[in-house]
Amino acid sequence: MILTFLLGVAAGFATPFVEPFVRDAIAKIALDEVPISDREFDLLTLVLLLLLAALLTGGSSSLALLVGALLGVFGKRIVAAIQGKGGDA
Repeated sequence: MILTFLLGVAAGFATPFVEPFVRDAIAKIALDEVPISDREFDLLTLVLLLLLAALLTGGSSSLALLVGALLGVFGKRIVAAIQGKGGDA
């Protein structure tokens, strides 16, 4: 369960870094005609990373995976809010 949680954190944290590669892969598949917004690419990237994490762990705990992803996506903002710097990290 800890591994699942950590993979969820990694998936959430890695989303902005992996998104350009997903965007390029979609463009190579010739889906340029399908309009996809930036938010949808971010969501697609997160879902693909969570799917990969679920496959790696055998789907052991979806709750741990999703809580980890939540912390991974919003971790910088949560830490900044705790430190009193506001949520603009």
